[in-house]
Amino acid sequence: MDLGENIKKSFAYPLCDYNKFAMIGVLSVFSVLYSVCSSFAWDNPGVIVISVLISSIFFVYLMGFSVSVIECGINLKEKIPDFKVGRDISNFFKYLALSIVYGIVPGIIIFITILGSGILKIFTDISPYIQYGNTDIPPDLLSSFMFAFLIILLVTIVVTVIQSIFTNLGVARMAANSFSDGLDFFEVFNDIGKIGWFKTVGWFIVLCVLNMVFFMISMGIMMIPYVGVILAAFFMMTFMKLFNSYSVGLLYSDAYKISKTQEDIKEIPKAENISEESDVLDEYEEISKDKKEDTIDSMYGEKDE
Repeated sequence: MDLGENIKKSFAYPLCDYNKFAMIGVLSVFSVLYSVCSSFAWDNPGVIVISVLISSIFFVYLMGFSVSVIECGINLKEKIPDFKVGRDISNFFKYLALSIVYGIVPGIIIFITILGSGILKIFTDISPYIQYGNTDIPPDLLSSFMFAFLIILLVTIVVTVIQSIFTNLGVARMAANSFSDGLDFFEVFNDIGKIGWFKTVGWFIVLCVLNMVFFMISMGIMMIPYVGVILAAFFMMTFMKLFNSYSVGLLYSDAYKISKTQEDIKEIPKAENISEESDVLDEYEEISKDKKEDTIDSMYGEKDE
């Protein structure tokens, strides 16, 4: 599946079931109940505590539910999954654990970069100037600080992009198989190779741009007095959650099909007749051919007829 088709299907997916979209919209409103209370200037401590607690519960559920949406994308099911509290709560904790594991190495890299850049020492040297309101900071000290800051920023961006891609595909592997499969870093790496590195990075960039647009629209809606937060949560937050999760599933579906076909090929010696063996090989060749064409299309656009 090429990138354009992925985005097109992901846009259409949230509205494939208006009833479930509305139900998820209500859950989304409850997940930001604290913000809703703030928009009405309800600053009672008891109200704040209760609203934060309720928001946390519904946030946990919706995060777990998104794993089920990813699974629908992997299996190319154009329907919003049913609500199952036990399954979705369990998926949240698996999602959380997997995200923490995939965040350990990036966190270490960023920490080492901060220490190695010397920005802490530089900031210590600059602090006296800031503390006493002296703006005459030596140019060499200021330039050293800016250079160190840019290095940290660049490393953080690169590491965060890689971590986000691996986490998303790790969650997709978990949704399609098991939690242990989601933690298999090397298999996730292989899956990216099956999908195509250019296609995967291109997908991530497109989703970032689209989410920035969605966020700006949400901010505009939230400017509406009192009901803005409710409308933004009901419509935009629900749409973004379904759109993003389904798109992750569609992206991983290519690698999933290839992996399943390869598993079938391993079973060829057990095939009872030659026709069964031939069918599996033909299926693998067809998927491999489609993957190559999708990669070319996603990089250069649709080929001319």
